[in-house]
Amino acid sequence: MRYKDINPAFDPLIRNITTKQFHVIGVYAPESKIYIALNGGRRSSVNTDIGGLFEYDFDELHVGDIVTFSVKNGSDYEMLLEEVIRE
Repeated sequence: MRYKDINPAFDPLIRNITTKQFHVIGVYAPESKIYIALNGGRRSSVNTDIGGLFEYDFDELHVGDIVTFSVKNGSDYEMLLEEVIRE
C-alpha cells in the first residue's frame, strides 16, 4: 500500500519503501531496464520481466534517504520517480 498523497497513476511502486521494508517491488514497461540509485550514488540496473514487474533489495535505509528510479533514453537518464524514505 502506498502513501495517500501519492497518485497511483504516476507511481510504478506497489508498496512503500521504508527503513523496515528494504524490498522494492514495482511495475514498469515489460522487458525494459530501470536504474535505481540511493542518495545520488551509483546506479544499479534492474530488468523488468515480461509483465513489467521489477524487484530490488537495499541493504539498509534511513529516514530522509532518497531513492531515484530512472530509465535511459539514448545517453541520458530520465527520472521516473524520486522516493524519500519517510519512516
